[in-house]
Amino acid sequence: MVYKLLIGTYNHIAQSTTTSRGVYLYRLDTSTLQATCLDSVMVSNPSWVTEHLGNAYALSECGTESLLHSIAINGDKLCLTSSIASPGADPCHLAVIEGKLYAANYSSGSLSVVNINADGTLGSIAQDITFTEHGTSPRQLAAHLHNIAVAPGDDIMAVSNLGGDCIYVLERQGDGTLSLLSTVHTSPGSGPRHMAWNATGDRLYLITELSDEVMTFAFNGTALKLLQTDVAARTPGHGAGDIHLHPSGKWLYASVRLVDDGIALFTVMPDGTLQRTAFYPTGRHPRNFAVTPCGTLLMCACRDKNAIELYRINPQDGTLTRLPQHDIEVPLPVCISIV
Repeated sequence: MVYKLLIGTYNHIAQSTTTSRGVYLYRLDTSTLQATCLDSVMVSNPSWVTEHLGNAYALSECGTESLLHSIAINGDKLCLTSSIASPGADPCHLAVIEGKLYAANYSSGSLSVVNINADGTLGSIAQDITFTEHGTSPRQLAAHLHNIAVAPGDDIMAVSNLGGDCIYVLERQGDGTLSLLSTVHTSPGSGPRHMAWNATGDRLYLITELSDEVMTFAFNGTALKLLQTDVAARTPGHGAGDIHLHPSGKWLYASVRLVDDGIALFTVMPDGTLQRTAFYPTGRHPRNFAVTPCGTLLMCACRDKNAIELYRINPQDGTLTRLPQHDIEVPLPVCISIV
């Protein structure tokens, strides 16, 4: 299989020197493991990028001066087509559904809905919802939205609030705006970060940044209920990163950072709960990773190694084999999106 990858990077962070141009477009051949850089486009701190209908959408995570961008993918070329001021400060995650861009804003604790024009460029602001739940730890003195997980069918989304130790369940209305259905709270100081739905939409998996845990929730169509809590990190680092299910639904992977960086492997049991089965050390700061749709490769963006590491996935048990000779060298990679 041959895939195109959109790679978001940091290029303006404190105490860092980087040659990053922002968003990169790569081609990856899964049979030869050859990765080729096709193009790049200069935007500041695109810590998240996603693709929809031939366009890439990226954010510039730059405090109150943050931006949202649309980028046309023309074959092997990228072309910046529009940039607008972000309604919220420090957007850190994006989702696109049927003509709307949804942005989770970390510093302002808000969720923004932006209209997408017929030509794929960004238009007016359709909605901006501010949340106020927060905790007492130094990282939780305000609401900090971090991730938008869209359930199968596109009508329901879960949004994590790292600062408020909770997940909001929202329903998408006919005009694309959102209404709040329910809220589920996690343990104090856990810091919900990223989430992944199963294929049937009745289980949601969460990784908590501050407590390095993986939580399993049941979903009944309107509300989430905690079923299980497990530990992702071998050594507490209080910096867990990302979480993804294998396309088969048989295994779940979760990355942890800052101390003993690596990826934990969990086997998904028949009832949707998890059994931890392995842990794989990675390069420094595995903030984000992706699994190819064919299920054969895991690609891990190791920010402080300036590389994306490749791992072969065993089709029998989901275990990982590192492929060190096939690292993709990219300055400060923090997001991988498969086109």
